[in-house]
Amino acid sequence: MKQIYFTMIFTMLSVSVFSQRGDWRDRRDPSLAVGLQLSEPKGEFANNIDGLPFGVAGNFTAPVANSPFEFGVGFAWNSMAAKDEDVDIIAGQDAQGNDVFEEAEMRIRSNNYRYQAVARFRPFVRRVQIYGDLVAGVERFTTSTDIQINSSGYTEVTDANTVERDFGWTLGWAVGTRIRLSNTFFLDARFEKLEGGVATYVNPDSIEVDEVDNTLNYTTNESRTDKFTYQLGIAVHF
Repeated sequence: MKQIYFTMIFTMLSVSVFSQRGDWRDRRDPSLAVGLQLSEPKGEFANNIDGLPFGVAGNFTAPVANSPFEFGVGFAWNSMAAKDEDVDIIAGQDAQGNDVFEEAEMRIRSNNYRYQAVARFRPFVRRVQIYGDLVAGVERFTTSTDIQINSSGYTEVTDANTVERDFGWTLGWAVGTRIRLSNTFFLDARFEKLEGGVATYVNPDSIEVDEVDNTLNYTTNESRTDKFTYQLGIAVHF
């Protein structure tokens, strides 16, 4: 009789453990994904931008109850241009009242930022997970400069200015695949097709620094900002 009770208890415990394991595998949790992103301009945007803007991106989503539908937010930053130019700046005056110049570096950065709302459908929650997103939001184009002085073993950054800035909308869809690496970590690969509204942005190839007065000369382009993006990174499920 004791052997029967022991067998029954052992069986019930085994079933309970197995059931909890199945619940864990089927559980839907909020997730945070971050990764490196490559942007491929399309259409009018591709005619005005040489190269492939590169940066980082991420998104946070949470499920609706235990359904395959999730909602969240996303963010991306892509560098459109990064240049460093040697310049001479006035460091002060000598005893005779003459200007004293010092070598410095003007750093020029053109960036594209995107802020998006995300609606996701993720039907599977096992080792390999495929999902599809609808995304909508705004994007910002900025070009900024600053002066970096390297002297006597220290670095000082001065004259930080935003010389051009504009906003536009963005709308599109994405598909992705996640592969489980551990209980909470996943490899995350993602593709986006984004339609962008009309925006004004600096032509990266036109940026020049005037050697006489250190002013920035450039031209701007205005066009739609359609693009594909390719992202590879890590997702964490909480």
